[in-house]
Amino acid sequence: MSDDLITLRIPSSIATEVPRMADRLVDRMHGLLERNTDDQLTENEKQELEGLVEMAQFAEFVATAVRKAAP
Repeated sequence: MSDDLITLRIPSSIATEVPRMADRLVDRMHGLLERNTDDQLTENEKQELEGLVEMAQFAEFVATAVRKAAP
């Protein structure tokens, strides 16, 4: 694994908007999580949930970076 850094440049005018997932995606993820607890997901829904969780984790990572970089 390389230790090379990647720099993501986001205009400050939109930085507060970038890290948020759309409400409908968050709602969908929560619905799938609830059904997953009861082991009621199809294989396609499990894959969809995995993708949504990865998106949420990335959004949180970006949000944290934006907060740390804020003046």
